[in-house]
Amino acid sequence: MDIEITAGGLTDVDALAPLWTAMVEHHRTVVAGRVPVRPADKSWELRRREYVTWLQDGTGLLFLARREGAGEVVGYAVCRLLASGPTFDLGPERGDVESLAVSPDVRGAGVGTALLDAVKAELTARGCRHWSISVAADNEGAVRLYERVGFRPLVHMMEASLAPGAG
Repeated sequence: MDIEITAGGLTDVDALAPLWTAMVEHHRTVVAGRVPVRPADKSWELRRREYVTWLQDGTGLLFLARREGAGEVVGYAVCRLLASGPTFDLGPERGDVESLAVSPDVRGAGVGTALLDAVKAELTARGCRHWSISVAADNEGAVRLYERVGFRPLVHMMEASLAPGAG
């Protein structure tokens, strides 16, 4: 499949809702009840607000994937520009891929790779030396994709319920 990647902006945010909600439902399946997942519509409401804030304040980058010659968005990536923090010297600014969502009907067709390539090129052009991405540990397909483009584990975020009787 031939994919066209373009930069997006505030006017594109609402078109991302179906891809975001499909990703949330995929995550619900991946974690299989191990951790609670918000209802997809509530999740989108919260994430949409973040996207708008990041794009307005200049810390967010949006990339859209379309089938060549078509208008329908089949994937997107949102990356934030962040300070590298006090522990690891990752340069003055690093990119953090906040979201990578691909329509279920085109997963495995290179859309995610094309989006990550576009993010990487933009970050490199901006002088960033490092980038990061988070992934649910059980999302094996996404882990394989991220490893193929060069990501390696740096830290492990661990989670535990504080509910009485929870392990």
